[in-house]
Amino acid sequence: MTKPVGIGLVGAGAYGEFCLAAFSQMPEVSIAAVADVNHERAQQLADQYHARAYPNLEGLLNDADVEVVALNTPPNLHAPQGLAALNAGKHLFCEKPLALTVEDAQKLIDTANAKGLRLTVDYVMRQNPFWAFAASLAHSGVLGTLRHMDLANHAAGLSLPANHWFWNPALSGGIWIEHGVHFFDAFAWVAGGEGQILGSAAYQHGDGATDRVECLARYGDAAAHFYHGFDQSSQTEQTTVTLTFEQGYVTLREWVPTSIEVLTPVDDTLWSNLLPRTVEYTTLDDGRRLARAYAPEGKSVVYTRAIQDGMRQLAAAVRDPQASLTVTGEQGLASLRMAVATTSLASDK
Repeated sequence: MTKPVGIGLVGAGAYGEFCLAAFSQMPEVSIAAVADVNHERAQQLADQYHARAYPNLEGLLNDADVEVVALNTPPNLHAPQGLAALNAGKHLFCEKPLALTVEDAQKLIDTANAKGLRLTVDYVMRQNPFWAFAASLAHSGVLGTLRHMDLANHAAGLSLPANHWFWNPALSGGIWIEHGVHFFDAFAWVAGGEGQILGSAAYQHGDGATDRVECLARYGDAAAHFYHGFDQSSQTEQTTVTLTFEQGYVTLREWVPTSIEVLTPVDDTLWSNLLPRTVEYTTLDDGRRLARAYAPEGKSVVYTRAIQDGMRQLAAAVRDPQASLTVTGEQGLASLRMAVATTSLASDK
């Protein structure tokens, strides 16, 4: 049997804890080490998973059992910590964004390539079955040409304290870089090519922090609109993606989708085989078919599986250099390039 790939997780916050729980269920990997500036927190989680705890990255990088470094630190640390991990001979599983600048992201990719190491970004949309269906449907052409893509992301920013690093662009890069890269990449996947930013705007709340942003873009001949608002509570947050085709509409709900809806006059025998999970069909009075596929297991399970799939692919690539990755450093760079351009356009106004 192939030996499990040893993981060292850096950044033992709430999301780091969520990732550790996901990794602990995978036979392909083993949790070797946990590092955090809060050593007590690192020790607590390390004890839970029978791993070693370190108060800093350096100690974890000197651990011979660590083959993959999973970075769960704030975005401003991804480039320096990622480079340190690669230069120490470790493969990299990086939380988004890959870096705050295009130059730093390119440096990470170049370093990984030069050292024969594998690098991936935790783009959970690429591992989501409903996004995968949307991309497959678009690429099949069965609903005709993709005309328009729209994102309305009303997120629960009210749950973040005013001093959280998310609100500090020097630490997070801002909304587009910290969060928007997910959707720039997902739309590129659906459209089948990179996007171009056409215009951008930003809005601030009372203390001057940017909490809402929007932009217009195009992916080839498909128009696109993105809106992110971090001004909702956990009870009022809502995310909707609408994809408009010549012959129908596709709707994904929630920022990590657990359902997808297809409304079209096109015979469902031509596309229903692509639908994931549980599916319900309705025939409307005008003859159009409405299909809804959903994951009855819920968001937490879907999210966990997406994280696991990304790590599973990296673990396979560590053991087999010929194995491919669903998410490459180049894809992380392409979406970051759009995020940086959007941020720059908004700040120029």
